[in-house]
Amino acid sequence: MRRTTILLVAALAVVAAACTTVPGPEPTTPARRVGAAGGPAGPAIFAAPVLQAFESCDAFLGYVKGHALERVGPYGLEGYGGGPFPPDVVFAEGDAGRRLDGGVPTTTAAGVAGVDYSATNVQVTGVDEPDLVKTDGKRIFAVAQGRLYRIDAGATPRVVASLPLDGWGQELFLAGDRLLVMTSMDGYGIEPLAEGGLVDGGIVPGPSPRTVLTEVDVSDPATMVPVRTLTMDGTILSSRMSDGRVRLVVRSEPTGFAWVFPEGGGIRAEREAAAENRRIVERSTLENWVPWFVLEDHQARTTSEGPLLGCDQVGQPAEFSGLSMLTVLTIDLATGLEPGRGIGLLAEGQTVYASNASLYVATAPWMAWPHAPAGGEGLGSDGLTTQIHMFDITDPDIARYVASGEVDGTLLSQWSMDEYDATLRVVVTDENPWWGSSEVPDTSVVTLRRLGDRLVQVGSVDGLGEGERVYAVRFIADRGYVVTFRQVDPLYVVDLSDPTDPRVAGELKITGYSAYLHPIGDDLLLGVGQDATDRGRVLGTQVAVFDVSDPSRPRRLAKLTVDEAYSDVEWDHRAFLWWPPEGVAVLPLQRWSWDERTGKEDLFSGAVVVRATSDRVVQVGEIRHPSTARSDCPGCTAWSAPIVRSLVIDDRLFTVSDAGVLVSDLGSYDDLAWVPFTS
Repeated sequence: MRRTTILLVAALAVVAAACTTVPGPEPTTPARRVGAAGGPAGPAIFAAPVLQAFESCDAFLGYVKGHALERVGPYGLEGYGGGPFPPDVVFAEGDAGRRLDGGVPTTTAAGVAGVDYSATNVQVTGVDEPDLVKTDGKRIFAVAQGRLYRIDAGATPRVVASLPLDGWGQELFLAGDRLLVMTSMDGYGIEPLAEGGLVDGGIVPGPSPRTVLTEVDVSDPATMVPVRTLTMDGTILSSRMSDGRVRLVVRSEPTGFAWVFPEGGGIRAEREAAAENRRIVERSTLENWVPWFVLEDHQARTTSEGPLLGCDQVGQPAEFSGLSMLTVLTIDLATGLEPGRGIGLLAEGQTVYASNASLYVATAPWMAWPHAPAGGEGLGSDGLTTQIHMFDITDPDIARYVASGEVDGTLLSQWSMDEYDATLRVVVTDENPWWGSSEVPDTSVVTLRRLGDRLVQVGSVDGLGEGERVYAVRFIADRGYVVTFRQVDPLYVVDLSDPTDPRVAGELKITGYSAYLHPIGDDLLLGVGQDATDRGRVLGTQVAVFDVSDPSRPRRLAKLTVDEAYSDVEWDHRAFLWWPPEGVAVLPLQRWSWDERTGKEDLFSGAVVVRATSDRVVQVGEIRHPSTARSDCPGCTAWSAPIVRSLVIDDRLFTVSDAGVLVSDLGSYDDLAWVPFTS
C-alpha cells in the first residue's frame, strides 16, 4: 500500500483568461535585496529566450496583478488565502519507491560509501536525497523526538551531542563537516537554532507555511554548532544534493494581503468588499508575490532579510500556471547558506525528480483550483493532465529553467519520471487518484525530449494495467518496470531502447503486488509489497525476487510472506536497505493481529533481515528495539518503538527508531549495544 498526503479542500472551480497588464508601483526597498529589481532577465537562469522571463519589476507586477484582478473577490484571492472555502492545498510527494543503489561511492576518513558503510537509498546514482538519518561511516546524525542527535559510531557507540528542533518533517543532508537541517513550520514561533539550544528569534507573524534551513558545523567531534539559519516563505516539495550542492524546491503563495470581508450579508456588502480587495491587489508590491527570507548568522550575530527573488530571477511558463511561486534554491554547503542563488517560476509544484544534469517538477493543474479550465476539464477521468517543468542543474551555482511540457494523466510519485539519454520517460495513469472515475483506468509510458522551450512527446505505449492502479515504477537503463494491481499483480516490462517507439515486451501476472522494486544483481529485481488472494485481499508483507533477463518472459523465482504485516518500504524507499556484500535486505516491519478465540494479540515492531538470491528468499534475522510495558493494555505484549532506518558500518548493523539506536552483529544479528536517545 502506498501513502499519499495531499489535502485538497474547496470545490475545484473556474477561470482561465487572457492576461491584463495593470501597472503597479515600484516595490519597496528591503533591508537586503537579492537580484536586480528592474534589469533585463538574466540569460544564465532562463536559457531559452522565449520562456518569457520578466524584463522589469513593472512587467512582473503587471502580470501577477492582471491575473489576480481576474480572481479576487469579496473573500480575497481565490485559492491563495481568500475565498469562502479554506484554500490550502498541501502537497507531499507520497512516494512509494525510488531508483538504483545507495549513491555513488564516496571516500571519507571512515571508508567508502557502499563498501564500508551504507548511504541513503536513492533513486539516481550520485544524487543524494534528504533523510532522517545520515552517516559518513564514523558519525551518525539522526532526527528523533524533536531533536537532532549526533552519535559516535566508533567501537563504543554513544550519543555525543543533541540540539532541539521546532516544526515537523525535518530532514538532513551531510557534506563533509557541514550538516543541513531542513524543517517545515506553520509560521508561528519560528526561532532559529543556536549553540546549546534556541536563541531569541522572535515570532514570524501569520499562519502561512515556512521553510527553515539550518547550517550546522559538525567539525568538532564532541558537539554540533549552528552557523546560520535561513527562514523563508513556502513549503518544501523536495530537495537533492550532488557534489555538496543542494537544490531545494519550495512552493510559496502570495503573502501579506489584509483582505476585506463583507460586513453582514447581501450583494452590496460583497460588492464593496470585492472593490476594496481589488484596490489591495493594485497597491501590492514585489514583497507580496515572491517569498520573503530572513537570514541569521549566529556567529556574526547579524540578521538580513528581503525578497528571496528579484524580478530578474522570476519567469513564467508559456501558459499561465497559477500565481504560486516555484523556487529552486541552490545551496553550496562548502560556502554556507546564502539566499541569492535562486530562480523562481510562476507555477504550481508537486512531484520532484532529479538526474545528475536536470531537475523536473511536475504538478497536476486541476489541483490548483483557482486556475482550473472553464467547464471543468481536467477534473474527471477525461482530460487529466500533468505539467512538467525542466531545470538545467549542470551549473554548480544556480539552476536554469529551460522547458515545460504536459502529459495526459497523473503520476504516482517521483519514480514515475526518469531521464536517460536526453529522454524523459514518464508513467501516467488516467484515473483521478482522489475520487476515481466511471471509466476503466489505463496506464501509459510516455517519452519526451526537449525542443527549444518545450518538452515534446516523441513516443508512448498504453494499455498497461487496464482497470488497475499503478503501485510501483522502476526505470533501469533502456527498460521500464511497472506494477499495477487490483486483484492480481501484473509486472510489465517496457522496452525503451527506441524512445520513439516504446513497447511492452512482456508481463507477469501473479497474486499480490510490489510497491517498491530494487535491482539486486544482473537481471534480478527484488519487490517489496503485499501478498494477496486471487480476489485481491492483502495478506501481509511480501518480498519477492524476479528474473527479468528475458524481457518477454519475466518470472518470479522466489518469495517470502510475513502474515498480517506491512513495511514502511511500501511508501518510503529510504526505509529500505540492500547490502550487496551480504546479499541481504533490511526492512522495517509492523505486524498486529488479534486471536478472538484465545484473546491474545500478536504484535511485532522492528525490522527483519532477508537474504535474497535467485533460488530463495529467507528471513535470516529479526531486530527489535528494547520494549516498554503498555499502560493502556496491562495484559498486552510490550511495545517497541518502530524502526525507521537501517544502515551498515563495517561489520555492524545499526537500526534507528525514535527511542534510540541498536547496534547488531552483521553476521549473527545478535545485539551488541543499545544507544538510547535522551534529552
